[in-house]
Amino acid sequence: MANAAPRFGRKCPKGHHMDPNWVACPYCESEQRARERSSGPEIVAASGGGRTTVGKVPPGERGRDTKIISPAAQPQASGYAGEGEARRILGALVTYTWHPAGQLFPVREGKTFIGSGDISSEAFHRSCDVQIPEDRKMSGEHALILCRHGAYEIIDQTSSNGTFLNGRMLRANESTEIPSYASIQTGLTVWTFIHIEAPPEIGIQAPMIRDEPPLRPVPGDDTIIR
Repeated sequence: MANAAPRFGRKCPKGHHMDPNWVACPYCESEQRARERSSGPEIVAASGGGRTTVGKVPPGERGRDTKIISPAAQPQASGYAGEGEARRILGALVTYTWHPAGQLFPVREGKTFIGSGDISSEAFHRSCDVQIPEDRKMSGEHALILCRHGAYEIIDQTSSNGTFLNGRMLRANESTEIPSYASIQTGLTVWTFIHIEAPPEIGIQAPMIRDEPPLRPVPGDDTIIR
């Protein structure tokens, strides 16, 4: 009786013993997977598009899009997104709705937007200047405070739940003057608005030069030069 053929009678191209029922070599496949893991992720960044892919994206699947936000537009820990700019502070918004100790937000010269998201009424979208993420009834762009030429105005930005000034609901897109220590409500947040009188702008002045009178001879102090 002839001897039976060995169970592992053939080898793969790399020399691994193969079972007759195997179609592919599992040892080679394991080595290939180990090499892919050790080689690290492949990072591809498309210029200008803000798209970043980590690893290889399988055919037919969409990679993850990464939105790049400039540091100036990112909300800070205080919730105020305009920290670090040069505009003068002309007012303040104070609320005790969400924190017992209170929250204070500066209102600067020009436009100050209150909301929970981005400003959509301007050409270049950015985060609102004053944000309260806890307020679920505050619109993304809820209200606008204008400080210009000594006047303080508030405009509701067609918000879902309206803007209230001293208990009265404002009409959308209608400018209304804000008195100091007025009560403002946006969503569930109640504010106290305070006017701040900024000091006059002081420029750099050139030093004053005074014209000195000509020297006059002192009587009795004659000097003879020989």
